[in-house]
Amino acid sequence: MGIGAEKTGAGITRAWTKGLGAFLAAVGQDKLVLLGVGNPIKSDDSVGLFIADSLHEAIGDGPRLSILSADAYPELALSRVDLRSSHLLIFDAMEAGARPGAIVLAGIGDTEYGFFATHNLPLKLHPSIVNRYERVSILGVQPGNLEVGEALSPVVKDAAERVVGEVERQLTGSGGFLG
Repeated sequence: MGIGAEKTGAGITRAWTKGLGAFLAAVGQDKLVLLGVGNPIKSDDSVGLFIADSLHEAIGDGPRLSILSADAYPELALSRVDLRSSHLLIFDAMEAGARPGAIVLAGIGDTEYGFFATHNLPLKLHPSIVNRYERVSILGVQPGNLEVGEALSPVVKDAAERVVGEVERQLTGSGGFLG
């Protein structure tokens, strides 16, 4: 997944924790779906799966929270998300023109189809997302290694663990998602 050149840079990267708070506040009384996507055999491309699986282990689902993982076919998981009553936060490897391990939060409308072969359809063009861009954001990590392998590079794993910690902190602090 890539973000447009005009949207890249330190401003988005540094503001991800505040942006996450704003996104969660915008959910209001709706349901929140967290979706990790990636290819489990392309090293850093699996960062979204790592984040979602770690969050599921740490906090699990709640009355207004679902945590899903989707490997090479995220469009199948998207077909189960009703964006009329839910907001969606996607965790993924994201080409942001930044250093490996950089964390980026972007609205899905700000993304362009990246050059990762794990998505058969650009996520922003999935029928459940079109015309509902304001309900979908992507929290991405700049990959460093996309070679065949199952381990995250150390810098990307560190970034993923920071994402897990911050998402967990903000969700448990909000009170309403976990019951």
